[in-house]
Amino acid sequence: MARKSACVEMVGGKSPRQRIWETIRSVGLDCDETFTQQEIEHISKVDESMVKDYFKALLKAGFITVFNSEVVKGICKRNYYQLKTDNGIEAPRIDKKGALIEEGSGNERMWGTIRRLFVNQSFNYRELAAFASTATNLVSDETAKSYVSALYSAGYLECTVPAVRGHKAKPASYRLMPNMNSGRRAPMIQRTKRVFDPNWNRVVWTEEKEIDDEQ
Repeated sequence: MARKSACVEMVGGKSPRQRIWETIRSVGLDCDETFTQQEIEHISKVDESMVKDYFKALLKAGFITVFNSEVVKGICKRNYYQLKTDNGIEAPRIDKKGALIEEGSGNERMWGTIRRLFVNQSFNYRELAAFASTATNLVSDETAKSYVSALYSAGYLECTVPAVRGHKAKPASYRLMPNMNSGRRAPMIQRTKRVFDPNWNRVVWTEEKEIDDEQ
């Protein structure tokens, strides 16, 4: 039987987690309504592994709870879940252990820094790491370097000053391309080596490329 949506959805591009969460709310906000992982996977059209990982995190954080279980064909256990805590339209920001992420992620802070502080000037990954870090959440040079590499490969950044190698080594400098300032939501680096932009709701890069930068 088709279910009726019981919630408002976020406008614009959506990450896989956002689509999973909106599907859970559309099903789970009905009183006493239960749902399975397989059902949410089918409706949201999100990969099984992503749904499974997010369900584990939501369960640990207490957003969903197991209502009951059944054994399917004598070998497979299937859980039926209920929505326990409604976080509203936006998907709960939690890590794999179910801990709430209070501040924006490192990628979001780096993307925001690029768009606010470096929108018309060049920067390198070390400068980005320093400006995107907070007292309680540091962005490592390696994390910033990896994010810059992905943004460069995806066409968001142009290289303004090549890296200098050797005794006086310096990292390359980059600048945000004006036509790639897609919006406030940070481009996501997915585990499949793709860059997904939630502002445009599409994958903008799928191939892994080398970046000429300081080793």
